[in-house]
Amino acid sequence: MGNGVSTIANGLIINGNITGDGDMNIAGCVEGEVVIRNGTMNVDRTGSVEGNIVVKDISVAGEVRGTISASSKISIKPTGKVRCDVKTARIDIAEGAFLCGNFEVEDTIDSKSN
Repeated sequence: MGNGVSTIANGLIINGNITGDGDMNIAGCVEGEVVIRNGTMNVDRTGSVEGNIVVKDISVAGEVRGTISASSKISIKPTGKVRCDVKTARIDIAEGAFLCGNFEVEDTIDSKSN
């Protein structure tokens, strides 16, 4: 099986929950929970997520509202706006990025299901 990248294109609005294992690129809008436990999520500059996110790694250049639980790392780019609570093992916040909410950085985050 190939490990493809799912893309939600700019202008597309998804209203509902998303679950999967591959990588995901969001340039549109997602309203709902996104669970990609073993993958990487990229929220492009034009992308937004309003809901809870569970992912291995996430890079945010757009906007996220809800909660983020990233088992490995969250990276907030200079154009990124994160208005939510964050739990992760590592965090990288670029100059100019916006973070509003509580954040918890742990040495490791236990994954209850693999």
